[in-house]
Amino acid sequence: MTEASAAQHSLGALARRRGVVVSERRLLLAGLDIIAVAGTFVVAFNLRTSEVRGSGFYVPRLGTLITIAGWLLCAQVAGAYDLRNTRRLPDIFRVVLTALAGSTVALLIVFFIVPYRITRPTLLFWVPLAGVAILSERLAYRRLFAGSQFATRIALVARPAVLEKVWPNVSPHVGGLYRVAAVIDPKHEDAGERLREAVAARGIELIVLGTRDEVSRELFGGVLRCHERGVAVRSLAALYEELTGRLLLDQLGHTWLMSVPMRNETSRLYATFKRGYDIAAASTALLAFAALFAPLALAIRIADRGPVFHRQRRVGKYGRVFTLAKLRTMRHDPEAQMDWTEPGDARITRVGAVLRRLHLDELPQAWSILRGDMSLIGPRPEQPRYVEELRQSLDFYSSRLTVRPGLTGWAQVNDGYCGGVDGARVKLSYDLYYIKHQSASLDLLIMARTLTALLSFRGR
Repeated sequence: MTEASAAQHSLGALARRRGVVVSERRLLLAGLDIIAVAGTFVVAFNLRTSEVRGSGFYVPRLGTLITIAGWLLCAQVAGAYDLRNTRRLPDIFRVVLTALAGSTVALLIVFFIVPYRITRPTLLFWVPLAGVAILSERLAYRRLFAGSQFATRIALVARPAVLEKVWPNVSPHVGGLYRVAAVIDPKHEDAGERLREAVAARGIELIVLGTRDEVSRELFGGVLRCHERGVAVRSLAALYEELTGRLLLDQLGHTWLMSVPMRNETSRLYATFKRGYDIAAASTALLAFAALFAPLALAIRIADRGPVFHRQRRVGKYGRVFTLAKLRTMRHDPEAQMDWTEPGDARITRVGAVLRRLHLDELPQAWSILRGDMSLIGPRPEQPRYVEELRQSLDFYSSRLTVRPGLTGWAQVNDGYCGGVDGARVKLSYDLYYIKHQSASLDLLIMARTLTALLSFRGR
């Protein structure tokens, strides 16, 4: 066997020895959850009803399916299948307890609608059993996959400057998932040959291209040969996007604009759906605001004499400027220049702090949603002077103006409220992810997580 054919044979053999990829890990977690949820529900049902029925072991099929569906929905909202939440013990406990609490509420609602499908005593037995079982399988998963024995081996094709600037932002998210087995500088004349040799010798399963520039013909040939032998190829930006739910801004190039769907052209059904729930939600919020306005206005005036509303000019879709109204939560000072709000801002009144905690100060924005200046979900609108500043500091910042700004959004449910250019950069990475992936399912997920935050009183 010649050296070339031996290398090709090694490529084919090693490509079949795979680590456990992200999608498989998520399916594994979901499968373990289903087994734990279904098993404990069946046990709880039989512990409660075996003596009453006077019969043997029984599996309540419909009740079990309802319980599984409720858990999977609440677990998705709580971020139970975000692999970043499977590493640290506090995150594991937080996610499991949040999902279990949501499932319990959902099953209680089912009990009141169909009382003989899921009874209260069964639910009372199920909650602690499920909590112990799900925590146990999550801890077992963490112990099994914490190391690198199941990690996917990758070859990172990137220049040293990219490694210094970009890789530190990526590496915290790859622990236990990916292991760098080789680093190839794309500017080397024989980069393609080095890549083929590394793949053959080190059992590499994935090639990650960390370059925004066109690769050389020789390197492309090497990548193509490896791909023909079963080695997957991805960009560094796509890998980061999958792991974090945000875009890697340093790796965005001109191809970004071609990857963004123009929803007003490609999905009129989605646009109609989104405008429909915007109108429904805004109308409901305005009715609630009308009922609460008098006591809220009185409390604001007592806390700090001044106007009840705080009005600001904000930049909307395609750069159109509109006026946004909120209940005033800061001390009235007409001559002061409003800067980004910081945690513990001294300008916030005591009444304002309560309004922010309960998010009641946001209610007047429902009028902007009803008018069409805003949407329920989208990037938060900024003031014109901040937009001009951030356009100069952040590439692709103007891309967030291609959709209506929102009352809540992907950035808010993932990163909360943060100010300054650095904070705006983080929010932009989430906003661009939303613009790229916007859909009814993502909107529903954002609404569910926003509702969870509201019920937990996590105001800013």
